Amino acid sequence: MSENAPAARLVWLRPGGEPLAFPLAGAGPFHVGREDVELLVDEPLVSRCHARLERREDRWYVLDLESTNRTRVNGAVVSEACLADGDEVRFGRAVCRFETGALAFAAAETAAPAAVAPEDPPA
Repeated sequence: MSENAPAARLVWLRPGGEPLAFPLAGAGPFHVGREDVELLVDEPLVSRCHARLERREDRWYVLDLESTNRTRVNGAVVSEACLADGDEVRFGRAVCRFETGALAFAAAETAAPAAVAPEDPPA
């Protein structure tokens, strides 16, 4: 993995609300879903663990985890896809935008981290 990999984030374009940015710090993987995931997208048609985002070298990929309501990139149903800056990624009906480079880096500096990490189970 390259130290020069661009900053990246996934922005959930919430209906009727402010967009919610999930900074993708490190290599991941980052799981997307409704429960016990790093990127919490609380929409009824999103599976509990719907998809995974992972970085390979300097590229980000989305992998559908056999979700009921599928993952789409720019309208096409995918089981796995390499993401590019500005791609629209849909988990069920939840619409997100993948951002890299200067835009994602500038936004990450001004936004509070939005990723939701699972809590450690009680000992």
